[in-house]
Amino acid sequence: MDLSTPAGLESLARTVAEQLGADHAEKDGDLGPVRIVYADGRTLELVPNRPRTRITVTAVLPEQASAHDIEVKPITVTAQPLPRDGETQTKATARHTADHIRQRLLPAHTSALAELGERTAPQVATLQRADAALAGFLDHPQGGVAIADQTMRRPLGLTARCAVAWWHTLDGPSRAVAPFLADALRRAQLATTEPHASGYVFFAEPPAEQSGTRFRISPTAQGEGWDLVDEFTGACVRTYADQEWAQQIADSANGEEDTARSAAAASMDLAGMSADLIDSIQFRQLATELATAGHMPYGLDDVDYTQTPGFLILEPGGSPGVARVARVLEPWGSVRPGSRREAPEREAERYDADLETYAQLLTRPGRTAAVMPDGIQVTFNDPPTRP
Repeated sequence: MDLSTPAGLESLARTVAEQLGADHAEKDGDLGPVRIVYADGRTLELVPNRPRTRITVTAVLPEQASAHDIEVKPITVTAQPLPRDGETQTKATARHTADHIRQRLLPAHTSALAELGERTAPQVATLQRADAALAGFLDHPQGGVAIADQTMRRPLGLTARCAVAWWHTLDGPSRAVAPFLADALRRAQLATTEPHASGYVFFAEPPAEQSGTRFRISPTAQGEGWDLVDEFTGACVRTYADQEWAQQIADSANGEEDTARSAAAASMDLAGMSADLIDSIQFRQLATELATAGHMPYGLDDVDYTQTPGFLILEPGGSPGVARVARVLEPWGSVRPGSRREAPEREAERYDADLETYAQLLTRPGRTAAVMPDGIQVTFNDPPTRP
C-alpha cells in the first residue's frame, strides 16, 4: 500500500469506506487529511504516520465535546499487515484498517456522540424559565404558545435535542409572532436562534464563558451545502450553497453578536417596531397583540411585502403618550394605495379594512385607538415609560 502520495491514501479511504458501509470518502485540500463520511454525518480522519508504514484514524467530534471533556482516542493501525492467502497487500491494508475501525473506534465514537447529546439536552430549569418568560403571550382562538424539545440531526453525526418555542396556529407555527417570542426569551437571559423563514425559536442557556465565535459553518447534515450553526442553541440558522459566502455571513453574525453583547441589548432591532421603542414594554405589547392576531410585522427579510402588508409601530415626535401604527405595503409604503400612486381599488379597500381591524384590536382599557389618514393613533392614558 503506497501512502507516499495523497492519491494512495484517498484510494485506501474509499475502499475502507465501502467496507464500513459509509457514504463516501473525501480529501480536505491537497495537504489536509482524508475523511470517511457516513450518511448521518459521522466523520473519521485518516493520516499516515512517518515513515508512512502506519495510519492514524481519528473520530471527529463536534466542538461542543471539548467543553464537556468528551473525547475519543485515535487509533493507529499498520499499513503493512500480513495478507491472507490470495489477498494483495492493498486489499489486506483496507481489510485490516476497516476491521480495527469497526472494533476499536466506532463503538467509542457512537458512545461519545450519545453522551454529548445527553449533556447538551435542554434542562428542565431552562424550559421552566422559558415558560415563565412567555406567560404574557395569552392563548386565544388564533393560537397559543408551545414549548418542547426537538431532535435535530447536526453535522458530524450528532443528534441534538434542542429546546424550541413557537406560536401554534391551525396553519402551523406563526412567522409573525416568532420575533416577539425570541425577544421575550432573550429578556429572560436565554440565547435564541430564529431560523430563516421559520416560525420556530430555538433557545438555550448561554455559556458561562463566551469565546466570541458563536456562529460557525459546517457541512450540512443532509444533502449538499453549508449550515450556519448557532453554537449556543445547536440550531441551524440557514443553509448556503457557497462555503465562502456562508463564512462571510458567519463573520457578520459574530460581529453583530459582539455589538449586541457590548450594548447589553436584548434586541438591536425588532420587526414591526421603530428601534427607539423596542425597550418599552407598552409598545412591545402593541406589536405582540397585532402579531398574535395574525398580522405580519414589517421588516422581516423573508416576507414579500408586495403581497403581505406589515405593521410598523412609531412614536410621533413630541407625543410620549401616543403611538402611530402604520400599515406598510410595497410599493405604496404606509400611504393609502391610490392616494399618491395608481393602485387597484381593492388595495385601497384592503388598506381601510386593515386599519379598522388594527384599531379594534388595539382598543383596550387604558388606551384608545383611532383611524387617522396615516395609520392608527393609539393614545395611552398613562404614557409608556422608557428604560
